[in-house]
Amino acid sequence: MALGRSAPEKIDFEVIETPKAAPQLDLSAQKPPPKPQPEKKPVEAARKVFGVSRNAITSDEPGPGVDVKQGNTVATAPDEKKLNDSDATSLPIPTDEYLVSKMPSVAAEVRIPYPPEAREKKIEGKVVMELLIDAEGKVRSATVLSGPGFGLNEAALEAIYRFKFKPAEVDGKPVAVKIPYTYNFVLASQ
Repeated sequence: MALGRSAPEKIDFEVIETPKAAPQLDLSAQKPPPKPQPEKKPVEAARKVFGVSRNAITSDEPGPGVDVKQGNTVATAPDEKKLNDSDATSLPIPTDEYLVSKMPSVAAEVRIPYPPEAREKKIEGKVVMELLIDAEGKVRSATVLSGPGFGLNEAALEAIYRFKFKPAEVDGKPVAVKIPYTYNFVLASQ
């Protein structure tokens, strides 16, 4: 053995001449079943609506009003059709409050019996509603904004539809308007 030389280290290794391929999986058998298609219903003939609807021209935003015949006045010949009182969107369009020269006032008030549940629990309070009053002074829609509950909110709504108002006016002409209204329930002193 020569001086300064050390024995080589032994390293283990393996020679692979031909690697084996991974087995092929048959994916066609694993496809999910097709989703069932929804049953097609026949299309019902609906009434054609063209152009502007009453809901499209109603807004809480201040600004100029829209003074057009409802419907597509460009693509169809003008007609004299108007909304019937029985139509779903036949509610009057309220006039903006800043245009009103005289606000509505109560002409005939209705007092409804005190709800038994509220009476038993000695509940009193104010039911605040938003009313749509038409040009004839009739309450056309009412929405409860706040109230004590216990049947008082429902009783106030029932009563308000029986009220009669002197309508709001713009330059002496009656108009529809939305207003807040408070119906107060107070138990009689015993």
